Amino acid sequence: MINGDPNKFIDMIYTCQDLVFIYDNVKYWFQGYMEDDKVHMEVFQTEPPKDEYIWEYNGFSIIEGQEAFQYAPIFNNRTFWEVEKDIEWVDC
Repeated sequence: MINGDPNKFIDMIYTCQDLVFIYDNVKYWFQGYMEDDKVHMEVFQTEPPKDEYIWEYNGFSIIEGQEAFQYAPIFNNRTFWEVEKDIEWVDC
């Protein structure tokens, strides 16, 4: 991971904190929150902008959401761990 440690990045996913990152010249924003004992996590594409989520998780477990993010084919049908060396963590 450019500008950061991928394991720390994944730890931040667990805390549902906002994260900004770039992959393949596309800027993304991760955010998460808990409401009524439910977990919501989402990834938006911000530059160039897209209206819909790139990825979304709704469930009862932060750990399951964190795992789902790691193994979702978000990045041109590749997972976080397949492309992490090419991801730039912007706000670390």
